[in-house]
Amino acid sequence: MTEQTHHIVVSYDIRDDKRLIKVGKIMKDYGERVLLSVWECNLNDDQFERMKTRLENVIEHMEDSIRYYFLCDKCIRNVQVSGLGTGFKHDQSFIIT
Repeated sequence: MTEQTHHIVVSYDIRDDKRLIKVGKIMKDYGERVLLSVWECNLNDDQFERMKTRLENVIEHMEDSIRYYFLCDKCIRNVQVSGLGTGFKHDQSFIIT
């Protein structure tokens, strides 16, 4: 049985430059930057929880904001991009025998 992968858009507004840099470094482990403070991620439940915990340990909850948008497969197919960039990237599947 395979674990479900979620398509998640993460956006944030971090008020302190040091925390902003730390958040960006954490996000590099989980997704692809599509705008300055917006990332697209393909994560299973455990990966999402690890990412969220790491981020929550960095931010100042009374000053900063992080939003997680879970997108369905149909929504992913309807992503449109104007200008630079590509649509939501799917992880490649590999079969190991």
